[in-house]
Amino acid sequence: MTFVPVVYVKGQYNHLITRSLQDLGIESKLLPSSTTPEELERLKADGLVMGGGPQSVRQLENLPRELADAVQLIRGVTLPMLCICVTHQLLAKAFGGETDIAKKPEYGPVEISVDSEDTILTGVGPSFTAWESHTDEVVKSPPGFHLLAHSDNCTAQAMRHENGRIFGVQFHPEVSHTSKGSEIFRNFLQTVRQ
Repeated sequence: MTFVPVVYVKGQYNHLITRSLQDLGIESKLLPSSTTPEELERLKADGLVMGGGPQSVRQLENLPRELADAVQLIRGVTLPMLCICVTHQLLAKAFGGETDIAKKPEYGPVEISVDSEDTILTGVGPSFTAWESHTDEVVKSPPGFHLLAHSDNCTAQAMRHENGRIFGVQFHPEVSHTSKGSEIFRNFLQTVRQ
């Protein structure tokens, strides 16, 4: 069976990510952010989801321990990876992008406009409603990443690395309020199985 663990960084919805993956027939469990790429290899992980959290990652210096560990994992893992919410921002920072305070923070339902139905957004249509909970956002995507979606207030709602195996989304696909969340996880799992 395909095994895709979820790294926990104190997000209130992280358990829902494992449940969403399990509902799609995938073995999943929560792992601490101190997990190393070598441990993932020993566990025979096929992919990885980095969960959300309430922290700010505007500065890579003096990050809370769980986020400092998560940066090392993001930089070191070679598996297909999906980063959600704060780890989407951490992904951007880890690869040379920039985050800042959002001009207009987003909470609750937000309309997401799809710029490219590429990989994780295949078949979700020109737009969909997603659940948001962020004060900070990615303001400059890192080199080698392509933006896939935006909202009225956030230019980087979804992005992917040019290698087609690393993704970030600002919104929460794991909650029922996100209308195309299951499709986004299914699309990510397609990259895991390739």
